[in-house]
Amino acid sequence: MSTSLTDEQKQAWADDGYLIIRDTFSKAELDRVAGGVLRAVKTGNCLNGNKPYPTPATMYTVEGQYQDDPDLLFIAEHPAVLGPVEELLGGPACLSAFISYLKTPGAQGTGGDYQGSHPTGHCDYKTYQQAGSSLNWLFAIIPLVDLDEETGPLLLSPGSHKKSRIVPVNERVSRVERANASDIAPLVDAKLRRGDLAFMSMFTWHEGRANGSDHDRFGIYNKYRALDAPPACGPQLFSERSYDTLSEEGKRLMPHHSDLPLAEARLIVEHDGKVLLSADDHNGWRLPGAPASIDSPTGQSVTSKLIEQLEVELLDSVGVEIPWMTFVADYSDSSGVRRVFAYSDDEGASEEAVSGQGFRWVDNSGINPLMEAKELDREDADAIRRWWEERCVRGTGESPTRAKQGTPE
Repeated sequence: MSTSLTDEQKQAWADDGYLIIRDTFSKAELDRVAGGVLRAVKTGNCLNGNKPYPTPATMYTVEGQYQDDPDLLFIAEHPAVLGPVEELLGGPACLSAFISYLKTPGAQGTGGDYQGSHPTGHCDYKTYQQAGSSLNWLFAIIPLVDLDEETGPLLLSPGSHKKSRIVPVNERVSRVERANASDIAPLVDAKLRRGDLAFMSMFTWHEGRANGSDHDRFGIYNKYRALDAPPACGPQLFSERSYDTLSEEGKRLMPHHSDLPLAEARLIVEHDGKVLLSADDHNGWRLPGAPASIDSPTGQSVTSKLIEQLEVELLDSVGVEIPWMTFVADYSDSSGVRRVFAYSDDEGASEEAVSGQGFRWVDNSGINPLMEAKELDREDADAIRRWWEERCVRGTGESPTRAKQGTPE
């Protein structure tokens, strides 16, 4: 991990929740990445790609998860980005999301906070988004045009990152008490210009204004997370083409990559040192779960749809309401990716609800004998071991429906 920030820069980050490094990139680097963005947009290889570029008042979203253009992806592993990222996150990092937004003239600015306290400003920590549900992540923003008053400035609230709090649920998992708009300082223009590099905390409130100019408003808005802080909703998978496009050294930034679909979700329900197993169709046992049913593999909330499906399945089959869950691991076979989450039932509601021969509770000493007898598959056993033994910074993931319950319209 390279260290490149001055004491003054680190103090600015701590005080403000963002850091701006001016004139970081050369014209050749900026032209290269801008060309990559424009190629994706002009070929329709993006969200809203069904609208021919340049349709007015349109936002095109280029997701790096599905790109293989080295002129685009090289910026993710640029040393001027990675060095400060890993210093600010406190250790090795990986890429949670590679995103470019291109807004044609007339395109609207950002929407408000999903909890309804601000009409246009917001904080991007969200329990129902794959990148946003990590407990240690940041933005790396590279404007590819000047974000002046006409084009649409990026506004930031200094110190607003201090108004949200991480509080423990138990010894393994923590939750976030998100700030309200009434808690934060007024948003100010960051005065970002082409070639600047801005880092922004996951808790910093911000707003992107509408594009009132006669040219495109676009840039890179990547999210990096600490390697030991997995997103509670589970990571979105980068394509194998994207992974192969990175340098050998840069491949470490994409630990989660696959062209297989998300096929199934399972849940570790733990209470009092035991986990819940359900009977399978082969006289064995398995973690309770549900097949995945996801219409579109894209979008920032796609992985939390698995949580929603698990919530419904566990309520139907077990009679247990699961208020949150957190990602543990992915496992692949020819049918797709099995994603495993975990939930600590500290109150014991599941133990009271579960009854009958189709279920059993097993402690640590019982897992290996079941696996060795081939009554529990190795992937389920491994996920349980990871949940008990891995020391990660874990947050709470929720379905979009649950996260937005009680939110003003």
